[in-house]
Amino acid sequence: MKNTIDNSIRVILIIVFYALFSFANTHRTQAESRDAEAHDNRGNVYTDKGQYDKAISEYTKALKIKPTYAEAYYNRGYTYAIKGKYDDAIRDFNKALELNPKYAKAYHIRGIAYASKGQYNQAISDYTKALEMNPQDGIAYCNRGVAYYFRKEYGKSWENVKKAQSLGYQIDPMFLDRLRKASPR
Repeated sequence: MKNTIDNSIRVILIIVFYALFSFANTHRTQAESRDAEAHDNRGNVYTDKGQYDKAISEYTKALKIKPTYAEAYYNRGYTYAIKGKYDDAIRDFNKALELNPKYAKAYHIRGIAYASKGQYNQAISDYTKALEMNPQDGIAYCNRGVAYYFRKEYGKSWENVKKAQSLGYQIDPMFLDRLRKASPR
């Protein structure tokens, strides 16, 4: 009888310990997520203020806490792109997309980074993926039109520009003038 009571007490203690451990683990995970979000939010504020190095530092802190935080990778990549560090930006967008393959904004901005490097095929591919997920993105149509322009595919450039305009996006008049001169219609 004593063995049965001892075993019952052990089982109860194990259950209680497991419950307490699970609660502590869940509580710690939630606190870590809040900390990561706080760093990400501070990074956004620094980016808005043009303090890009401070922003990148905050995003990096968020990612050390929560390495699966796709939004922080996107935000850091966006900030790298603003700074002209396109390879770093592309690396972060790749990671954001690995974590969230349906991240339309990451495809779009990675496309901008590729276009900024003169890699128009990759840019067009990314704009196309972004548009598959968000077909109402006039800016992505415009950017894809610009990439086609640089590939001298003026018909495709016009198609994208007109689609962007139909969605209410205002195309830069200087770009339209260049496109008209390159491909009189």
